[in-house]
Formats: sequence, structure tokens, C-alpha cells
Amino acid sequence: MEMASDFRQHWRTLAGCTIAASIGTFGLHSYTSGAFVPELAKHAGFTRGEMSLATLILCATIAVSAPFVGALMDRYGALRIVSVAVVGEAAAFALLGLIRANFPSYASGIFILAVLGVGTTPPGFARMVTARFDRSRVLALGVLISGLCVVAIAGPVWMTAVIQHLGWRGGYFALAGLVLLLGGGGVLLTRSDGTMPEAQGNTDESQSRARAGGYAPLRRPLFWMMLLGFAAPAVFCGGYILHLITLLRERGFSRGEAAQIQALIGVAVLAGRLGSGWALDHFPAQRVAACTAFVSGLACALLLQSDPVLLCIAALGIGLTIGAELDVMAYLLSRYFGLDSFGRLYALAYACLITSAGVSPVLINWIADFGGGYGAALITSTIGTISGAAVLMLLPNPPVSAAWGTIAETSSRHRLADPVDPATVAET
Repeated sequence: MEMASDFRQHWRTLAGCTIAASIGTFGLHSYTSGAFVPELAKHAGFTRGEMSLATLILCATIAVSAPFVGALMDRYGALRIVSVAVVGEAAAFALLGLIRANFPSYASGIFILAVLGVGTTPPGFARMVTARFDRSRVLALGVLISGLCVVAIAGPVWMTAVIQHLGWRGGYFALAGLVLLLGGGGVLLTRSDGTMPEAQGNTDESQSRARAGGYAPLRRPLFWMMLLGFAAPAVFCGGYILHLITLLRERGFSRGEAAQIQALIGVAVLAGRLGSGWALDHFPAQRVAACTAFVSGLACALLLQSDPVLLCIAALGIGLTIGAELDVMAYLLSRYFGLDSFGRLYALAYACLITSAGVSPVLINWIADFGGGYGAALITSTIGTISGAAVLMLLPNPPVSAAWGTIAETSSRHRLADPVDPATVAET
């Protein structure tokens, strides 16, 4: 009954945030940028390396800017900052449609897009949803992510069609209009739900515990081992979101066929989001993490083939890992290190993964140029990603009881059916 009450009272907030989150800067750019690569190469003379560098600029700028924007949200409220960011993101996309067709101008436009639009990334919307929803919070956050998944599915096909009729400049103007329509509409719907309360748990006591927890877990090899395992798929495989359409076009696929295959990534992202929660309830978390990384490694191997069925399976594999990775990482962080430092640790880990995703297209392009094609890059990606899966498989069994305290504290207070090895805890 209480869960149903949450949805009855605050469906406007959830619907508004879901709609507005679908045009978040990082996601919208990531899932549509592949459609721009062939046209910008043809009409503006940009190379694959330059387009890859632009993605790195976007990711690195968001990773650096996000903590400052989070502080502004703490002070002025998430809804106010998101409202400003929606207008800023739309203006930045419009600017990209007006700039000169040279790379320095384009890179500057991407930088401006990251700075002005960083407030539309998922953390801001998650703050608003968690402030409204209590008993049904997990379900509400799952619904929130679905909006971005829809864009991941429809974005490549829609943007490919827009660019085909209006050119790459028209494509950026269309993105600006989409941001104003969906982002603005979502913000207005959220505002109609009344004054936004503070998120639960944002009390003096919880803040004091967070300060006490600090960054102590960073001194443990366990944290860095886990981060290395999760970063491997992002570094070695994440860049194919940008390169996939170009890769498929080189294999002889039409523009529309390539966009349809890339759209499967969005389908799998949604499946990964939904399936990771079920998997964590039924299997050891470190094995779920390792399997998600292994799937992306297998996907890179399948991209070496030219069979359409295998390429579709590869796209699904890439999306599945993207969809599951953040959720599984958040779960492991909470189990290993507790909740006192969770916010700080998750923000740091998220920034590392975003930066890794930005490095990935540059790395893939460099290997492809050095090795004479995407084949060398795909072999490297397969080896690197499966190595990350092996690292994740070596993680210790996380506690299965309440996610408070550090792994050492939890193991000392509880006698678990499958406890953490004390020797392992001491080492980590």
C-alpha cells in the first residue's frame, strides 16, 4: 500500500524526471554521435581520430564538472539546476549546428555542451526521485533509467534519418529542439508536483558519518582491483558506440541497416538494467560482474565477423554490459565498504568510468590506424575486456547481510553462511 501511495502522490515527479532524463547530455550525445561520424567526415573533413577525441573531451569535462554541479544542487536544489542545464544543453546543440566546419571550433562546442549540460546527467534526476520516493525507491529509479534506454533504442535510427534529409547541421538543430521539448516538458511536469523536499538520509547525522568514513577505502587494494575490473569493459569496448556505424558501413551495410543494428544496443541496455537486479538476487555479485564483462569481450570477438546475425548479437552484448555495469558496481561498493562513504566512492567510480568511456573511442581509433583496420582493435578489445572479467572473478565474496559498515566490520559482526575469508579481508 505504501509503495502504491508513493506512485499515486508523486507520479508527476517520476514521469517528469523520466522524460527529462532521456535527453541527458552524455546519453543523448553517446547514442546519436555514431550517426554524425560519416557525415562530418564527408562534409567537414573530420577524421575518426578527431571525432573520438571530441567524445573524450565530453566525457572528461563531465567527469570533472559533475562534483561541482552536485554541490550546486545541494545548495540551490536539483530541480533549479536541471532547469538551467536543459536550456544550456539545447543552446549548446544549436551552437554545434552553427559553428565553422573545422575541428577546433567543433571541439570547443563539445566542451561547451559538456559544461552547460552536465546538470542533465542521471545523478540530478536520481536526487529528485529519491526525495519523493521511499518504500518504492528502487522501482522508481528503475523506471527513471528507462527513458534514456528508449533514446538509446530510437536515437540512432531517428538521427540517421534526420541527417539524411537535413544534413549534420540540421541534426544538431533537431537535437536542440528535442532537448527543449522533452527536457522542458519533463521539468514542467516535475514542478507541478509541488515543492521538492530534501532527499531522505541527507541529515546532519548521515553527513557526519560520511565525513567520518571519508576516503579510507581508497587505501585498500580491493577498491582499486574492483575499479580496474569495471574500467576494462569501458576502456576496451565502450567506444564501439561511436565506431559501430562506421565499422558496419565499412563492412558494406547501408546507413539505415547500420543504425538499426546499433539501436539493438539500446534494447540490451534496458535488458541489462532490469536483469542485473534479478541476477544479483540469485547469484554471487562478483560472478555477475565478471559475466557482464565477459559478455562485452565476446561481443568484441563477434564484431570480427560479417554475418548480420552475429553482428546483432554483438550489439546486444555491448548494450547488456553498459546497462548492468553501473548497477552491479553500486551494489558491490555498498556491500564491500558500506553506506557511510558510498556517495563519495560512487561519485569517484562513476567519474572514472565516464573518463574510461571517453578514452575508449580514442584508443580504438589509434589501434585501428596503427594496426591497419578495426580487426586489430577488436582483438585488443576482446583480450582487454576478458582480462577485466578475470579480475572481477577474483574479487572476494561480498557480505550478504545489511550493507552497512566496511567489509571487515560486517564480517566481524555477522556469522554468514558463506563468510568472507578473514585472510582475504586483511589483505584487501
